[in-house]
Amino acid sequence: MAKKLELGEVIGKGKRGVVRGCTFDGKKCAVKVPNVKSDAICRISNESYWLKRLNEYGIGPEFVYADSDVLVMEFLDGIHLVDYLKVEKDDEKIRKVFKKILKECRIMDKLKVNKLEMHRITKNAIVVGTNVVLIDFERCKRVLVPKNVTQFFQFLIKRGFVSSSKVLKDLRKYKEDTSEMNFKVLEKFV
Repeated sequence: MAKKLELGEVIGKGKRGVVRGCTFDGKKCAVKVPNVKSDAICRISNESYWLKRLNEYGIGPEFVYADSDVLVMEFLDGIHLVDYLKVEKDDEKIRKVFKKILKECRIMDKLKVNKLEMHRITKNAIVVGTNVVLIDFERCKRVLVPKNVTQFFQFLIKRGFVSSSKVLKDLRKYKEDTSEMNFKVLEKFV
């Protein structure tokens, strides 16, 4: 039986991809297709590959279906982190969101996967209720020295959530040795 995809409105547009709401086999989903204005090659297939693998660790929206130029995934009924930070005034709720992002960064570091763009995470995370979901894995790649945790701390420092003078020494230690012990030290800053 063929899969049935009904397209809805555009809900996101980036340099390499366009995301639309959709119905896929009767289920509300999101579909990502290449941006026709982009010269990027194989970004949808790369994102599909990494989303499937990272889903095994609870990272990203649920993978539903993919072919060479279409990625169907769970529809996230929430708000981008950038908007959440503008409206949420409860520091404890914000801290919980940051802790979850940091834990997912740690998992990706352990897997030797670099998501990229963690230093500007506000458009690559969606807050759904009390949960946060990382999105946009099209630039993901396997690396020898992952930088997800350190890039996320760059964001936290730049936005004033963490003091650079207090954390830089420990970030350098983590960069040299991404051990669990060094991560636990960093985790205390969030």
